[in-house]
Amino acid sequence: MTKPNKDFSFGDHASKFDSHIRSSIPGYKEGLLQACVSLSRRFVQPETRVLDVGCSTGHLLASIRRENQAARPEVQYHGIDIEPGFSVHWNGLRATNLDFEVADARNYQGLTGLSLTLSLFTVQFIRAVDKLPLLKRIHDGLVDGGALIVAEKTLAETARLQDALTFPYYDYKLGKGFSPQDILDKERCLRGQMTLWTEAELKGALKEVGFREIEAIWRNYMFVGLLALK
Repeated sequence: MTKPNKDFSFGDHASKFDSHIRSSIPGYKEGLLQACVSLSRRFVQPETRVLDVGCSTGHLLASIRRENQAARPEVQYHGIDIEPGFSVHWNGLRATNLDFEVADARNYQGLTGLSLTLSLFTVQFIRAVDKLPLLKRIHDGLVDGGALIVAEKTLAETARLQDALTFPYYDYKLGKGFSPQDILDKERCLRGQMTLWTEAELKGALKEVGFREIEAIWRNYMFVGLLALK
């Protein structure tokens, strides 16, 4: 049996990434993405910027722009992703106030003047030592009243809960066409790449860097989406 010998890369799935992640994360489109678009109307402020950290195909950011464009046409929307393979999706989405860039969030210099920042399943792939500095820079780059929507895969609080949630999630993936070997291979590839927190640790980190109000807006198995306000 051949074992995977390289790290997991979203670039390998870039051409069909949206369908891949919908099959991998239950409730991703109908729950999480719709919540992001709906909440954007509350937090996108005139004459500010909206940033998607780890924007992948860019379709979420484009949807948020469409939701707010008529009411706030002067807002600038920018998406960054470290994976160059996603750039094939961006040309068809670009507009006068919507752009994308291949960039590493850890040293990205555009964290300023933001009313809304999105980070969906990005922080979990950042080295533990870099997580708090990045979240601090995101917080400091938000204007007063600005918001961060962050979604992460988390660890359960106990081993019993982890076991209870893990295997139904594998059943979900089997129902979406993944084979047992697909699931095992991905777990092996991701080993050492993801530095997961519990939900309590994620909320604690957000409070530590300065966010004053934090609330869950979406949850499915071990995945959680949080809204954090400056």
